Amino acid sequence: MKNLKQLQKVLPLTVELKKDKVVIIDQVYLPDKLKFIQLKKYSQAISAIKEFNVRGAQAIGAVGGAGIFLASLQYKKNDPFDFLNYLQKVSSEIIKARPTANNLAWAVNKILSEINSNTVGGIKKDIYNSYKKLLEEEVNNNLKIGAYGEKLIKNNYRIMTHCNAGSLSAIWYGTATAPMYSAILKGKKISVLVDETRPWLQGARLTAWEMNKAGIEHRVNIDSASGFLMENKMVDMVIVGADRIALNGDTANKIGTYPLALMAKRYKIPFYVAAVKATIDFNTKTGKEIEIEHRSGDEVLKHTSYWENRNLAKKQGKNFNPLLEISPKGTKAFNPVFDVTPADLITGIITEDGIFKPGEIKKLK
Repeated sequence: MKNLKQLQKVLPLTVELKKDKVVIIDQVYLPDKLKFIQLKKYSQAISAIKEFNVRGAQAIGAVGGAGIFLASLQYKKNDPFDFLNYLQKVSSEIIKARPTANNLAWAVNKILSEINSNTVGGIKKDIYNSYKKLLEEEVNNNLKIGAYGEKLIKNNYRIMTHCNAGSLSAIWYGTATAPMYSAILKGKKISVLVDETRPWLQGARLTAWEMNKAGIEHRVNIDSASGFLMENKMVDMVIVGADRIALNGDTANKIGTYPLALMAKRYKIPFYVAAVKATIDFNTKTGKEIEIEHRSGDEVLKHTSYWENRNLAKKQGKNFNPLLEISPKGTKAFNPVFDVTPADLITGIITEDGIFKPGEIKKLK
């Protein structure tokens, strides 16, 4: 991989704005098929967020913003006051779709805050322009994260990552993957250790797909092998993404991130969080205040293909029977989606404005 244009050819935009719709990659089908969903109604944007067709903090925020844009297209009256009330109602529905990622509310509120017109046509134009600008700026922010983070990576580094904080989790280029992509574009040789990330296997399915497309050497490991790999000096640094960062630097990310940070601390391995400033919740003082989403235990008790085929059957209007039950019927599961990594376990937070110690992110407010 020699330049950004080559990377763009193999990694398409995760979220793309069109004149009358928003097109997203349907991540349920990856890595087997690269398929796209055309969103034309705000309810479809909400569904895509809830059903994991789109996931990752920045991508969720981008599709939340798409919901506002699509809602504006659906509005047919000529009453500006009623239009604004309608948008507030829609925004509440969108923000409730997933509670943990800070970027969702951030994107929705940013677009609404940039409405300056007092006519229906003007409001629609403001929303389109604001959303278009948001998507462009988020990509540029990720490129900046890559430029800062790349300087931390030495030639032949072995980098561990968890879940997918890549291009698929963003609009393009990603956060945790941004330093990796920038490193290879600088001619550095790296290899990536990809945690599989149960139960949705975002690492094994999505990050591995990205690494393969970008031509980066990589291996998938089961989540519980991370300590073994660190103990045997097979990891030089860890870079993960984030879904919400508290004011003190405590970071909520995909479940399994916290024990990974603990092991990195034990073996004196640098542990970095890569995230855009929109992921920082300046109104939340510590990680104890972050709401952790819990999902259905079926995601743990049934094979991943269950979910892929369930969605397919739903779209085709067919009856569906689970392909594979992992656990005996009647078994219950505990399925928190995120955990919180305390700030003292984090070496630094890589943002579009530079690399900061967790206690320094207050400067970004």
